[in-house]
Amino acid sequence: MNIHPLFVHFPIGLLVLYAVLEILPLTRWYPQAPWGAVKTVLLIFGAAGAVAASGTGEIAEKLLANEGAEELIEVHKKFATMATLIFGALAYAYFVRWISEHHRIFEGRLRPLSFLRTIADIIMMRWAAVILALIGLMAITITGGLGAAIVYGPDADPLVTIIYSLFF
Repeated sequence: MNIHPLFVHFPIGLLVLYAVLEILPLTRWYPQAPWGAVKTVLLIFGAAGAVAASGTGEIAEKLLANEGAEELIEVHKKFATMATLIFGALAYAYFVRWISEHHRIFEGRLRPLSFLRTIADIIMMRWAAVILALIGLMAITITGGLGAAIVYGPDADPLVTIIYSLFF
């Protein structure tokens, strides 16, 4: 039984919403809103869900092994991995920043681990986070289009046709 569709849609929604919140300058428009906390929750749960979706994707790949779509599945898997890694890096940065701001974990005994905070600070630079969010959003879009091509065929809708034609 293919359970991949059950696991894939929830992280897509969370990560797309995160990307929109990261790209738009909402802190200028609504400065009192807790955007950091909202984005942290969206990223952590979205990235964790993406890891689960990747695991169920491996199961689905084995179920579809004899369907003749091996090359399409491989490209789909590469973009899914790219999206998971990008959003995972962003989730890491948000989590490290949250931990360091609320628990002072990188002071005192764990000071040698302060490089983790430095890496997170680089990822969290506004321009870097926006670029990563845009690339991640593109990777999710391509992954979804290729996934639709696997399930419904390359002519499922106009966007799927465009995405499919870019790679095949």
